[in-house]
Amino acid sequence: MLFNAIKNSLLVALLLLLITACQNNDPGENAAWLRIKLTDAASPVIKELYLDINGIEVFVNDSKNSKGEWIPVSFQGSEYNLFKLMNGRTVLLAEQYIPAGGVLQKIKLIPGSNSRMISNTSQSISLQLPPEIREGIIIDNVNAELYANIISSIVIDVNASLSVRELNGNYFIYPVARAFSETFGGKLRGFVEPVEAAAFIAVVHDTDTFMTLPEADGMFMFTGLAEGTWEVHMIANPLANYRDTVFTDTIVQGQITEIRPKPVRLKPV
Repeated sequence: MLFNAIKNSLLVALLLLLITACQNNDPGENAAWLRIKLTDAASPVIKELYLDINGIEVFVNDSKNSKGEWIPVSFQGSEYNLFKLMNGRTVLLAEQYIPAGGVLQKIKLIPGSNSRMISNTSQSISLQLPPEIREGIIIDNVNAELYANIISSIVIDVNASLSVRELNGNYFIYPVARAFSETFGGKLRGFVEPVEAAAFIAVVHDTDTFMTLPEADGMFMFTGLAEGTWEVHMIANPLANYRDTVFTDTIVQGQITEIRPKPVRLKPV
């Protein structure tokens, strides 16, 4: 199945940056500001992936009485080619005010019906919506505190490769996502050559695995990585006759870790 092929070859990140608030005019002192951005990486199996989003809601818990409510985000809906948002690039989706003083615990993405993918053979394939997510995909454990007059940013990282599934010849979109504060963790940036190796990059730490394809100049970047030691895998296309390589590097909170040497050159078989 396509899902298994994707799962075994590459995890791809998709990022959604969020900041919270309640109205577009000046709300006074007790408000935070919400801004939503989208980002992603690419897949060696899927050439393009268009995600159709109809709406966004956030669940905010009142820290004083532990009650919560879903708050709609001002968003008109659109579709996005996720693979144009690789290696740190983002697109703004929406922004608004919402009441401060609570905790943003969950985010709901309400999918549209026009998601589709383009395979590496340039075939356009419509992606159906499973019944269980038609009312929304809920991302738990965000836990971002909302402070008055402060921008609170949340990154939503959607694993695009695991978000496409095949069953009996039908293809489904089922976004798999994590969410974290924009200030969480650190970044990892590096370069890989030669271009003929057609390599993809995987980073692994404990149970987390994220992957991306480098840019034309060989640059790749990961964001929102937890502090600690990560394995960095540079995996060449099997048909390219270059050796894979793996090494470790350390992520530090709030810093960009630059991989050395720059670039890393994969050796021929």
